[in-house]
Formats: sequence, C-alpha cells, structure tokens
Amino acid sequence: MVNGNMQKLCEKWLASAFALTLLISILIVAGTGCSDNRTSLGNSAESGNPEIAGILHFADGTPAAKVKVQLVPKNYSAADDEVLNAAWTSESDSLGQFAFENVPAEGFSLEANDPISGKKFLQMGLASTLDSSVLKVEGILENVGGVRLGAHGFEDGTTGYVYVPGTTILRQVIVEMGNIFVDSLPADSLSPFIFVADNGYSLSLDKGVKIIADSTIQIDPEKVALEFSFALTPKEIGLSEDLKNFPLTLRLDSNDFDAKILQKVSGSWSAILCGDTLPLDLSYSDGKNFTFWTRIPRLRAKATDTLSLHFAEDAKTSFADSTDRIFSDGFIAAWHFDEGKDSVRDATGNRFRGVPEKVTVSEDAAVGSAFYYDGKSGSVTIPNSRTGDLDFDTHAQRTFSVWVRLDSKERSRVVFGKGASNYHLMYLSSASTPPSGIWLYEAYSDLTGDSTAVSVRNWYTDSSVTVNEWTFITIAQGDSSTAMYVNDSLVTDSPRQGKNSTPRITDSLFVIGKLIYPADDPSDIVTHHFEGVIDELHVSRVTRSAAWIKASYANQNPKKKWPTLMKN
Repeated sequence: MVNGNMQKLCEKWLASAFALTLLISILIVAGTGCSDNRTSLGNSAESGNPEIAGILHFADGTPAAKVKVQLVPKNYSAADDEVLNAAWTSESDSLGQFAFENVPAEGFSLEANDPISGKKFLQMGLASTLDSSVLKVEGILENVGGVRLGAHGFEDGTTGYVYVPGTTILRQVIVEMGNIFVDSLPADSLSPFIFVADNGYSLSLDKGVKIIADSTIQIDPEKVALEFSFALTPKEIGLSEDLKNFPLTLRLDSNDFDAKILQKVSGSWSAILCGDTLPLDLSYSDGKNFTFWTRIPRLRAKATDTLSLHFAEDAKTSFADSTDRIFSDGFIAAWHFDEGKDSVRDATGNRFRGVPEKVTVSEDAAVGSAFYYDGKSGSVTIPNSRTGDLDFDTHAQRTFSVWVRLDSKERSRVVFGKGASNYHLMYLSSASTPPSGIWLYEAYSDLTGDSTAVSVRNWYTDSSVTVNEWTFITIAQGDSSTAMYVNDSLVTDSPRQGKNSTPRITDSLFVIGKLIYPADDPSDIVTHHFEGVIDELHVSRVTRSAAWIKASYANQNPKKKWPTLMKN
C-alpha cells in the first residue's frame, strides 16, 4: 500500500519536473533572440515537409498560441483587393509553433496577429532557401505603433488610403491639419509606404518608415535631395581657366526622381554649393520634366565640387528674388522660350521681353521648351530694341549664343538679327561669294558715313551644316576681331570683309526667326523665315572666352547632361 502511494507520488513529481523542464526550455529559446528580435531557431514544428517553420512568443517569453500566421507574396497589393492564397494562412499551435509546406516563389513577408491582445509581428524580405533545408524563423509579437505623416500639399479633408506592398497593411485615412495618421502598425521597417488620395494624387516614401512599438512617430520628409558632380570637367570639357558667375542649367526628368510627389506638394527648391546657397530659377516644368538655372560664383577648371539641389515642404520660394541675379555678369538678354507661345521672358531682368507671332511650342527643345518656326511666318520681336543695349556700336564687344535645329537647307534662313544692314545670323543656301551652304554672321559698319558700309562675315563649309540636329552657334565679337564657334569648336576667327553700297541702318528692331533680306526687297521675306527650332538665345556685352563657350555647350547639350547627377 505504501509502495503504491509512493509510486503515484513519484509519477506526479516526474510529470511536474518534465513540464517545468519544457517551460524552461521554451524560456531559454525565447531569451536567445538578436537585438532585432530575429534569430535562427533550433527546433520547429516537424509536421510534413515544411519549407518554413518557426516559433512565435510574446516579449515575456510565453508562447504566442493560436495566433493567425500569414505568408504574403512580395508582389501582393492589398489596395487591389487581391485574395490571399488559403495555403499561405495558418495558425500557431499551443507552443507558438507554425510551419508551411510551401512558400511564395518570388519572396514574401511573414505576418502574425493576435486578435486578443492586438500584438503583431511582421518580417519583410524573406525568401525560400536554395537547398532542401527549412527556413527557420523566431518572432516576438509586440504592441503596435503609429505614424503621423506630413502631407501639407494635400487639402485638409482629403481622403484616401495607405498601404504597404507585400503586406496586408491597408488603412483608410484622411488628411487632418496637414497630416495623415495611421495606427495599428506592426513594429518593423515598412517599405515602401504609400498614400493614395481619392483624387488620384499620391505620396510615396520609398525608403520606408520605421515603426516603434507603443509610439507614434512624426515623418516630415524632404521630398527631393539630389547631388550633381562637376568631376568630368577636366576630361570631357577641358576648361583652360576658371569661370566667374557662370549661369548653369540643371535638368531633371522622371528617370531622376519620382516627380509625382511634387504635383500636389507646396514648397521650394534650393541649390547649395560648398555650403553656400545659390540663386535659383525654375524656368520650365511640365510636371515630369524640370529645368533649373543657377549661377556658379566660380566654375573651376579642375572642379571636383558637388552641387546639391533640394526640395522642402512649406518653405518660401526664392525664385522671384534670385532670378535676375543668374544672368547678371555682362548679359544683355537671355531668352529661354519656356513660357509658352504667348510671351517670352528676358531672364536677365533687363526687360527685353519678346512678342511671339505664329510660332508653336516644340516638344523637341535643347533646354526646357522652345519655339518651332514653320519657314513661312513665325517670329519673335523685341519691341524696345530700336535703341539701347541691343543697338551695338560698330566695334563694340558682344557675344551671341543660340541653339538651332535647321529642318531644311533648300532656302536661306535667318536665326536672328537687327536689320539686314546692321547685324544678323543666318543660314545662307546659295551665293557666289561667300560660298553656298554656310552659317553666315554679318555685321555692318560705316566707313565714311557717305552710304558706304563694310560687311564682316564668318562662315564655314557645307559639310558642317546639318539638318534635323541640334547645333550650338556662338559669335564672339571683340574690338577688332570676330570668332565663330559651332558646338564647342572654333570654325573661324578670320572673317572676310567686303564693301556694300547699302548704308548701315541702326533703328531696326531685334527679331528672332525672320529678316527682310535683302533690304530693298520686302517681298523676299518669306524666303528667309527660319524653318526649324530655335532655343536658348543669350546676348552679352562682353567677348566670351573659349572656355566659357565650351562650358556652355557641355552644360546645355541636349544629348548629354552635365554636371552629372549622382545616383544614391
């Protein structure tokens, strides 16, 4: 009898000891997690032939029993109302263990949710093993957190939803006091984190949001931070000197950053070089492409500097204050042709605005947008140019630079000019002297004041005149010499001179795209209307150097952007 009682007592003690040993084993396993609550697991559910197995518990070490466990494919979108495959939904057992016999081939996230406590677990970026071994995961279910996302470009009351691709996270939200509040999020790095408004606009945080348990974090991201490098200057441009107060264009498109984030966000851009904030002008934007102009105080011949371009929400724009300071060192006029077909702004602030007539906006532009001239009637006239800074003295220093795309070589075409017997740049299709098929710059000067003039002409051979291709032409006239550059090459600095019986006339208007030539035959004006596209016409009262012209060509070249955008 005594022996029977002793046997029952021993059996009860052994059962208790086994239970205690099992609990201690679970606590030991639970206490060996890494600092990010993820670790390999030595034991797992052994039912079937699983590809993934693991154990879930709470922060105090107790098993997360009977909680919902899901595998969510990497390309899954809760926003599209996709139905999750039932084979990827399960429940942990009484010890918190779970197992799946197959996993999404493209990669997946592991989610666990305890409906009683509200605690959650999420691990993104998982993938099946390459061999037959089991992917083993340990997870700790934690209290949820929240995020308050700054969305100041959206009106209060805007409704929409937030979702995280590759998870089941989907929340209906509303913009209140410039923010979007999203709660009940698992403590993990959620990337990407996307808000889609019902009006079609969206805001995406591609670098993700770090959620902290029992906390609500405020996110006010700077939308764009881009860096441009000048490091290619010595090799590809070969500057021979430093350039002071150089106007520089920066061009961005949808390949450079997600432009959609700016469509409904108020704020401003800024440019920073070596710690200094530069003047900045956004001359063109169609919502997908952006053209900026800034001024570099010193563009060094062997530059290795980095220029930063930033966009910040709710910052006061400085474009109106800084625009006129970009083209301020020796410039008379600078026309971008970025304002549409109804007006042309002078970027220097000297008020040489242009009046367009019968031109169309061209999608093919060197920088920003440009005007297309049909060869019959289009032009841009500068009304206040009969006198003043565009009416140069005979031998005054001056520089003209312009981008042209000539569509036809059959007829002579005028790019710009201030009268047939003052100065003008044109394509000359035929003549005995000078030879045919050339770019011709003529500048007239009186010899004796008795109806005798001198024509100063620069030209180069027919083989260099191309059609349907952008060409950069620069005329740099000095006190006693004139040079013509095509693209970044000097083609002549020895202009021919010839007498002409037509006197020099100075009271003509500066006109782009047409010219009455010759002066005594107004009916011939149709022949000389430009046919093609003209862009970025800049006029200076100084003779620009070869280094300046090379840098301008490299910077504005539509075929290749420089400075170079540095990818993150």
